[in-house]
Amino acid sequence: IHDRDNQVFSRPPPEAGTRFALLLVLAVLMLAFPFASPSSTIAEEASPDRSTVKACPGDPSDPLTFFTEEEIATWKQYQRRKMWTHLIGLGSMLTFYLVLIITGLNRTLKGIAERSATWCYRNPSLIRIGRRWPLLAKFVRIPEHLFGGKKWLEVLLYCVFFLFLIRLFFFPQHFYRTYWYDLQHGLSNYTLSLWLLDYAKGLCLGTLLFALMVFGIYGLMARVGSRWWLLLWAGVSIAIFGYVVIAPYGSHIYSDFRPLESGELRDRLEGLATRTGLQLEDVLVVDASRRTKKVNAYLSGSGPSERIVLYDTLLETFTPQEITMIMAHELAHWKEPDERRSYAVFSLTVFFVLALANFILTRGTRFRQLHYSSPKDVAGLPVLFLTFFVAFQVLRPANLT
Repeated sequence: IHDRDNQVFSRPPPEAGTRFALLLVLAVLMLAFPFASPSSTIAEEASPDRSTVKACPGDPSDPLTFFTEEEIATWKQYQRRKMWTHLIGLGSMLTFYLVLIITGLNRTLKGIAERSATWCYRNPSLIRIGRRWPLLAKFVRIPEHLFGGKKWLEVLLYCVFFLFLIRLFFFPQHFYRTYWYDLQHGLSNYTLSLWLLDYAKGLCLGTLLFALMVFGIYGLMARVGSRWWLLLWAGVSIAIFGYVVIAPYGSHIYSDFRPLESGELRDRLEGLATRTGLQLEDVLVVDASRRTKKVNAYLSGSGPSERIVLYDTLLETFTPQEITMIMAHELAHWKEPDERRSYAVFSLTVFFVLALANFILTRGTRFRQLHYSSPKDVAGLPVLFLTFFVAFQVLRPANLT
């Protein structure tokens, strides 16, 4: 029997052009709208104990003017250990993908997903439910219509199993990095229950967005063949403009925000923003003290969603004049880069990474050691994400300049 799913790429059916747009949106969701956990979305700066800061005048460029040698040594050790934790994490991710591919576990997962999908479609109880609830049956046929067949469920189940393995493998490291590490250094207010709640939110949302992304990518492959990466690149390049506008609202899933009260500080910050040319939506205070003793202030959003966000810990520790100086520093970062250049660099990066991913997925079918038969074979998902991971890490410096 000739199996079209094992071809490298087949020509799309005539009606594919009317359906790939929605698949493209689904594929872009995770790449261009990643709601991460609060520990990874907000860049934090640890604050020293204000009671130990030197009060004597001195050279502002010399850290010893404000901190003792012991405090500086402690901070360096903290940052050094944090850097090593990050590097170990990168090595662990690389190792995970390689082991998954070389051992053939990616093919095993596909077999489990395939059998599970077949069971779902042939299970008498589920068939009876579909007959009893015609609307539910029509809802199930929507992804079939988009994907061009029943393979959608196999892809979806593979995503769930794959993500479960990732979460299981990296749970100890994630727990240490986002909860235990700062707790050891006296910088965390996290309770275990709150951390678990944040983790559960991230797990549910991450699973949903990851599944939609993979469904979109493999749906595009099924519908438009080898042009999938070009369409995805165009979609991501366009979606990034919307992402920077709506991204700030993702933090509301984890934290509570309130407008900064009227007064000296708000007047100072709004006046500073006006002189800089920033059109503020609002100046907000986030309840960071529920999770951390660190202080921070940052800018987020674009256009109608541009906002200044202050940690409540910052308000408790610093004076209005000091906070204004901190925001002047952040506004200098906002003012300095050319947005058009940043978008162009990002778009070129995505273009290169997706082109490379398409090349590797296509050529990789020649190597049995990779355990997948065609670019459309969902068993090649770890190869695809390994390519994303390595390429984005290599090209990351270009996106930071």
